[in-house]
Amino acid sequence: TPVSTESTSTKKKINRCPLRPSSEIDRPPLVLGHRGASFHIPEHSLPSYRLALELGADYIEPDLVPTRDGTLVAIHSVDLNATSNVHTYNDGEFRDRARRSEANGDEWGYYVNDFTWEEVQKLSVRQRVSDSGARYEGYDYLFRIPSFGQIVDLLHDWNTRELPLIGRPGKVGGVPGLYVELKRSQFFEDDAGISVADMFLDALAAHPKASELLFDHVTLCEGLKHDEYRVPPLVIQAFEGGVLEHLRIKFKERWEDFVEEDAILASGVVNGSSSEEENDEIDHPWIPPLVLLVRSDYCRTTDFWFEVASLHISGIGPDKRCLLPSPSDMASNDSFAINHAKHEAREWVAKAHSERLAVHPWTVRLEVESEQHVGGVPGIFRSAEDELRYYFCELNIDGIFSENVALAKEVGAEGCNGYLLKESKPKLGILCIEKERNLWLLGLSFLAIGAFVGATLSCFISSSMMKRGYCSGRRNTNHSRVPSGQLPEIDTGMEEDYEDEVI
Repeated sequence: TPVSTESTSTKKKINRCPLRPSSEIDRPPLVLGHRGASFHIPEHSLPSYRLALELGADYIEPDLVPTRDGTLVAIHSVDLNATSNVHTYNDGEFRDRARRSEANGDEWGYYVNDFTWEEVQKLSVRQRVSDSGARYEGYDYLFRIPSFGQIVDLLHDWNTRELPLIGRPGKVGGVPGLYVELKRSQFFEDDAGISVADMFLDALAAHPKASELLFDHVTLCEGLKHDEYRVPPLVIQAFEGGVLEHLRIKFKERWEDFVEEDAILASGVVNGSSSEEENDEIDHPWIPPLVLLVRSDYCRTTDFWFEVASLHISGIGPDKRCLLPSPSDMASNDSFAINHAKHEAREWVAKAHSERLAVHPWTVRLEVESEQHVGGVPGIFRSAEDELRYYFCELNIDGIFSENVALAKEVGAEGCNGYLLKESKPKLGILCIEKERNLWLLGLSFLAIGAFVGATLSCFISSSMMKRGYCSGRRNTNHSRVPSGQLPEIDTGMEEDYEDEVI
């Protein structure tokens, strides 16, 4: 095993491509093809991924789950019935597989870990989002569930064979990559004793093209100029911080399974030690960026930022509701509360950036939010274009999960030169002011008594102060999970919450 003889201080540094570009890089936010190009074609199908690549996505995003015989496949739910014809296939061939699972809240389902890869290949998929009426359903049940290996083959062929024929991306893009989510790791551990993370590492090590496509890239970032950027070819996301830490440790231990590039070995960066002084970007540059996904009921808590500080991650993937006003404030068009929520969202993103973390919210859809369709364009925006401009220009996010890749690319290419922060004037009335943000009250107190310490909150009526005040107390950003409704093929009683539906 090659081990560097140089000291850490003199060791040559090979930077892995960073997930968050330098501020000197002039490029739009990354566009992450959410389950492929899922607005146009049924999600998690090879044609959906292919279309996303053709439309210019920086990443395609497969959700990986295991079969009974150890093959990782791309499908969003642990229940195959959510988007496939498992219930009706061959006049009900698999109907006796439906069961309850204690690991899934005693819900009914056709659980993917009860099926072999050969059986999964018999199934075909449909559009998940059918409640909006805006999506074409003519492709339903034409495409099959792909394996992780097939997705790697697709991306490898696109990057190495097809892109050269149509022109490679510019110096601030590089070739597109793979943005993997490991789904429901705790469920599979409890239900079947399967470690999805270890199965994923085994699949990477076994695939003949994975090393070239996803790991040997790090030398490509060594000689880039200050205004050049390449997207990291592999990013891994999960809701469980423990899964991400487990992956990080295993990538360090199993580096020989993934690294084949002679330039990496010759550089002396491979280091078998495990001291606390290690720097992953120097000693283990092949470890891909790791992203913590976060739900809307957790992202505003103190515990969340403590967890972030304890993890070795490169980014955060928040539910977009973490960055939006509450549904009640939007429904009532409370301009003061809306402006306050936007201000808090800007602070939230700035906090992440101060920790050197990329911010990739999920998910933008074309459909307008309604009682029938959850997860669409919020009511404070006229369209998905307006919603994207808010994230790109007002919040300064680094990337976005979008189900319409072309629209996200178009809005990103327009830039933010003509975008103005639109904060409506608050309504007149009695408003509560937080003392730490109320500069007027602080000034008045200083003039009156020289110091005013320990005051809690004050209320006053003054239209001249409306532009400076903020409502007291943190607004409730915890929202109840909204079921997406029963799946159409079988009334199994299995429902998915909002977060599981949109990421």
